[in-house]
Amino acid sequence: MLFIAEVVAIKYFANIISTSRITAAIVLIFAMPLSLEFFILYSYCGITDVLDGVVARRTHTESKSGAFLDSIADIIFLVVTVIRLLPLLFEIVPRWGLIVSVGIAAIRISSYVVGAVKFHRFTALHIISNKIAGAALFLVPYMLQSVDADILTAVVCVLAGISALEELLCEIKSKSYNPDIRTIFEM
Repeated sequence: MLFIAEVVAIKYFANIISTSRITAAIVLIFAMPLSLEFFILYSYCGITDVLDGVVARRTHTESKSGAFLDSIADIIFLVVTVIRLLPLLFEIVPRWGLIVSVGIAAIRISSYVVGAVKFHRFTALHIISNKIAGAALFLVPYMLQSVDADILTAVVCVLAGISALEELLCEIKSKSYNPDIRTIFEM
């Protein structure tokens, strides 16, 4: 009986990690921004975002439902983080950065709409530029007090803009849905 439990635990371990990120993100909404509690939960969400994919690949338990759960966990974490940090960012980020961010968000939403219309499903892609932009965005709270706001905003906007445009172009150019494409240059 214990062997069966171990097999089931291994099979679903990556999904359990993703689900724990959802739970941590929901708890994060109650944490004071930039407090110790905030950084512990925020760091946990970041670590588990990387860890779930590594575990799935190493245990050969990758699945469409796991990839979907990972994307949902990412979205929940992003939304909660934005809700908690947006008031602070409005005070720190230059006005031009906020305007550019809205444009980048529009491009990102456009790529989701194109994917949904073409493939009749939610189509977040795991391209390398998304991972780089995601890492840069993830590091923002850690760097808010030590890096000039204009420089930080410019770097993050450039990286996020490139990834949003690349994802949109991938969605437009794709003949079939492939969430694991690494770059538009593979097409």
